Order: sequence, then structure tokens, then C-alpha cells
Amino acid sequence: MIAEELQSLITFEGKEKVLSVYLDTDLAHHAKEAVKLMFRERVKGLGELAPKEVREVEKFLDFGYDWQARGLAIFASGQALWKVIPLPLPVKTQVYWADKPYVRVLTDLLDRLGKYVIALYDREGVRLWAVEEGSIRAEATFRGEEVKRHKQGGWAATRLQRYEDQQALQNLKQALEATQQFCQEHGCKRLMLAGSDEFLAQVKDLLPKAMQSQVIGELTADKDASPKELLNRSLDLLLQADREKEQRLVEEAITAAAKGGPGVIGLADTLYALHQGQVRLLLVEENYHAAGHVCPQCGYVAAHASAKCPFCGHEGLSETPDVVNRAIHKAMETGADINIVRANEALTKAGGIAAILRYG
Repeated sequence: MIAEELQSLITFEGKEKVLSVYLDTDLAHHAKEAVKLMFRERVKGLGELAPKEVREVEKFLDFGYDWQARGLAIFASGQALWKVIPLPLPVKTQVYWADKPYVRVLTDLLDRLGKYVIALYDREGVRLWAVEEGSIRAEATFRGEEVKRHKQGGWAATRLQRYEDQQALQNLKQALEATQQFCQEHGCKRLMLAGSDEFLAQVKDLLPKAMQSQVIGELTADKDASPKELLNRSLDLLLQADREKEQRLVEEAITAAAKGGPGVIGLADTLYALHQGQVRLLLVEENYHAAGHVCPQCGYVAAHASAKCPFCGHEGLSETPDVVNRAIHKAMETGADINIVRANEALTKAGGIAAILRYG
């Protein structure tokens, strides 16, 4: 599970620096040699190389990786850490050499890959799949009474067809009840609808109000579509739903901060709130990086240097090249949720980082 792997990275304490590698290994877009070449190019961009760890990654790509996943994360640090995490979605190829594992990409994936249900409807019922972290965790099928289409004409055929349509409607109502029960059983609050265009229109007309707000997308699909096909298409569609959610959350944080409510914006105020354990949701711009300072005694992460730590009084803060990654670690440690935000002008103007607080 990605969540468990991420937690172990957050708590990792090593004496040596960590090489963090993210690779786009989707062979539908890149050949294997192209992926390896991109990795070598990214390694050249590091100011300080980690020769042993780099060689281990190259060896793994040559002989150990099965190239089945669409993305890959690798973390290496001497003898203390070697972790390989296959990812269900392609990620931007990037490499980091720092004092802590670079976890921003993993937290972004976890946010995007939260639990949801794919429901594929037809005239006789529904096929259901519970998805978590990009994989199908459970499935179920509800079938009502068989429904046939009759081609012959005449009064009797029309009457029979009317009966069959009524039966299809009854099947759909029962299928929606089965969907609601399946979502509750598996703790899923998001729903991806699938089926023919005609049938999806009927599904949306009959959706109970409690389920309407849970719908995050629609997939036009044949009733015999494979689970793998639906899963891959649903994962790609999640990006659009995630961006809409990001927009709402950024607006909420900025509005709350402007009104003196439970929200902060900008690096200094967000870092301060994080250390106090006030942050419920941390919002970070995808490409936002900033250098800063860290208290070696209590771990306070600061945007600016100061003679003493404002929390523990320790004299002198240590410089760190990326306080944003440190902030994400701190958010995980304090139980805050994290959302990595893409292409959001409002968050950029607010300083690239913001938070919704647990209290004002």
C-alpha cells in the first residue's frame, strides 16, 4: 500500500542523504531506453552526486524492474534504505538528493487516488468495483430479471416491449440500491458512473440525492468492458475531478485567511501553523520550492533565519534547501491532509502555499 510506504518514509531517520527518484515508466509513451536516458539526464542536474545509490537504481532498471507499472518511485540511502514503489499513474521524471526522502509526489498521488467506486450499468443490473490507490480492492455484481429486445411488430410485441422496459427500469432502481450499499460497505464517498450514453442519462435521472454529490465522472462504456480498461480510464479522468476540488479548497483557504478565520497563506504563516499542529489541510503548489531554516532541537521549520527558535529557544537554525518538503513531512507527522495543487493562479499569488486550519 502506498500509504504505508509513505508513512515509513516520513518516519525514516538516516545518517546519510537520500536519493529520491520518480520515473514515468508508462511504455505506451516511452521506450525502456528512453526512461533510463531521462533518469541519467536528471542525475546530471544534481549539484552533488550519490554514485552508489545512482548505480543501484541503474542496476535495478536494467535487471530488476518488470516494467508493468505506469510510474515508479525509488528511495535509496546507503545500507539504511532501499524502497521501490510501483505507481498506478505515470509521474514526471525527477530526482532529488536531500537529507530526507522527497515525498511530495507520493502525497499528491495518494490524494488523487483516494477511494472510489466504478459502477457499470446496463438494462439488467450493475457491475461494481471498489478502487483504492489505483487498484481494484473489491468487486460485486447485481443482476435483475433478464430483459430482451423484441424485433417483431404488432400489438402483442408492443405490449411485451413495454413490460420489458418497465422491468429494465425496476432493475436499474435495484442496481442503484446495490451501488449505494456497496459504497457504504467499502467506505467510498466518490462514484464513477459507466455505461452507454442512453443508459447513463437514465441513471442520472434516478440517482438519489445522497448519491448525486458523490459522482466524480462518467465513462461511456460497453456493458462487457473489462475491469482493467475501466480502471485505467477512470484514473485518467480523476485528474479533472481533482483540479476542480483543488480550486474549491484554495478559495476556501484564501477567503478564511482574508477574514481572519481558520486559514493561512504564505510560507511563514503556514510553517508556523504547522508546527503548532493547527493545520487540517496543507495546500502546496506543484512546483513551489523554497530554501529556509530548521531548528535542530525541536524541528521547527522556518522561512527565515532567526537568532533563536521561537518555540524552544535553541540558538541558531540550520539552513535547508527545501522547506516545502520539510513542511509536507511535518503535515504527515501531525495528521494533516495534503493536497498538491496544479496550475492555480490564486495560490501562486498567495505565495505558493496555504492551509485550512483545525480552528481559528
